[in-house]
Amino acid sequence: MPCDGISEVAVNAALAMVEGAKPRSEIECALVMQMACAHTAAMAVLSRLGGAHGGGRNVAMMSTAASKLMRTYAMQAETLRRLRHGGSQYMRIEHVQISEGAQAVFGVVGARD
Repeated sequence: MPCDGISEVAVNAALAMVEGAKPRSEIECALVMQMACAHTAAMAVLSRLGGAHGGGRNVAMMSTAASKLMRTYAMQAETLRRLRHGGSQYMRIEHVQISEGAQAVFGVVGARD
């Protein structure tokens, strides 16, 4: 239970997650630690939800909390990806028209030596 103290298994899992992410800076390390905490909290809520403690209203609140925690984790993972690989994407779209009876070559075409 979340109020029962810190689980050694949960702490070891969080540390393994931080180590596995191999943070490259203090900012990445802080973000990965937050990700580990969000994941641990989501799993704790889901484990209580699996037991369906407390009736319908409590189950609905725990479902909402788990959903928010998992969404937070996904946003943190995307933030880590952007920190490491940049936030911009490049897409090149070309349009080619070939008239009837024409011939076309697709691929890299270079001059012969």
